[in-house]
Amino acid sequence: MRAKTDSGRFLKYQQDPVRYMRDVLNVQPWAGRNHKGQLELIQDIADSVSRQLAGEENVPKIFRVEAGHGVGKTFISAAVVNWFFDSYAPSITITTAPTKDQVELLLWKDIKSQRSGKGLPGRVLPGTPRMEKAPNHWAIGRTTSDNGGQGTARAQGQHAEYMLFICDEAEGVPKFQFDAINAMMTGGRVMIWLLIANPQTQGSEFYKLGKRPGVMNYRLSLLDFPNVLDGTDTVPGGTSREWVDGMIDSHCEPAPTHNEDEYTFEVPWRPGVIFRPDPEFQFRVMGVPPRNVALKSFTTPGAYEAALNRLLPLTAPDVVQIGVDVARFGNDYGKVYVYARGTLRLAASLSKLDTFAYVEAVRQAVRDAGPGTLSIRVDGTGGFGAGIIDLLRADEELQARAPAIHEVQFGAAAHDPEKYADLVTNLYAEAAETLRGAQVLKAQVPTELEDDLVDRRFDYVNRQGRILRKLEQKDVFKKRHKGRSPDDGDGAVLALAPEFVFSDPTNRDAIAALEDIQGDPFS
Repeated sequence: MRAKTDSGRFLKYQQDPVRYMRDVLNVQPWAGRNHKGQLELIQDIADSVSRQLAGEENVPKIFRVEAGHGVGKTFISAAVVNWFFDSYAPSITITTAPTKDQVELLLWKDIKSQRSGKGLPGRVLPGTPRMEKAPNHWAIGRTTSDNGGQGTARAQGQHAEYMLFICDEAEGVPKFQFDAINAMMTGGRVMIWLLIANPQTQGSEFYKLGKRPGVMNYRLSLLDFPNVLDGTDTVPGGTSREWVDGMIDSHCEPAPTHNEDEYTFEVPWRPGVIFRPDPEFQFRVMGVPPRNVALKSFTTPGAYEAALNRLLPLTAPDVVQIGVDVARFGNDYGKVYVYARGTLRLAASLSKLDTFAYVEAVRQAVRDAGPGTLSIRVDGTGGFGAGIIDLLRADEELQARAPAIHEVQFGAAAHDPEKYADLVTNLYAEAAETLRGAQVLKAQVPTELEDDLVDRRFDYVNRQGRILRKLEQKDVFKKRHKGRSPDDGDGAVLALAPEFVFSDPTNRDAIAALEDIQGDPFS
């Protein structure tokens, strides 16, 4: 069943916003060349709407766009508003931006100009960011001010069968507004949430939202923009190649090789040169939120992002590595991570120190992973993991696999004491190297994992004249993350780190079963 519209005029456009934009607004979404562009974004929204109308469950409804300058991000958002308002009746559309000027002089200016002179239904209220057809059919623009701490209550409360939410300049939209929209994204027949921003930080709610499973992420980079690639005004009013060339000259330097941590790139009109962009180029041109280069962590945002997007062929696992981080206090969670076939996933999250629950979670993870040489690494810091290890070593099902079972003391001496102050620092460093060739299964890891790896920082300490890297204490991390412990990071690095890190390099027999598979780490 489809929504009703005035005399059916716009019925044919309900599941075809691209056609509406071309036929009614004379707007031509541009297609990406190497990555998805405006056209593909709108087509994905159309697919979501069609699946929602068909009654499917677990349909993507949140579309998050990082964009460089001058790619038409606000203009295409305005076209989405006009399509939804005309095609779904009655419907509610709520648009937000951090400031009044961003609401009225950017998004709503485009909404009104696209409708002007086309005889479209409804009434645009003069001097306001609002249009309406009926008391239950309207679109409005609002700023995201917190209203004295009551912003969530003020923003939420609207519910309808057909609802569209647009967050323009979403980098500056605060958490309370995101919470309010989440509360309204329930119960309706068709729900779409589109967020667009020129990203400048990795601390915003907009950035964090992109790590949630089910969120559709897009990056509209000027390096993939038709005007820049063609060297012509293919998209009228869009950014030119000349401007991008100026940014390359001012904000990039040649690099000898590509480096995913630094978002290096090449352009076809300047062949043979690899460019390393600075932070300003990253967000203004590429739509990449720059990292605070002053922070020291083993896993960079670029490396983690690459792991999320990496696709590896399905193969039988040679080694199944399982990391078990044991909960100790209050809000801590125990984690069981599995690294096999080059992919990392969370197998279990446990809130209580129940040794039998941990053992069963490990056994299930082993079954799910399939055949392969087995290595289980259990956090034994503080003695909490000792009972788990004893049960694992007595388990006949596991012993049939002849596993290597390691009791890991995070504060123990590093495998490489010439570089690292303790074992946990060594683990995070080696796990970061593994991650460079691994795949992180986005749908099977929590969003917190990125912060645990990317924002778990280290510093340098002097140990008897040796300058060593040392991971920050958990309490320091917790202060930056509202008391949350980096449990996912600890579990993940236990799974990701290579086998030799857990073995005494003087006892070669301890790792003989794995040398043929992983290579001799001491040769």
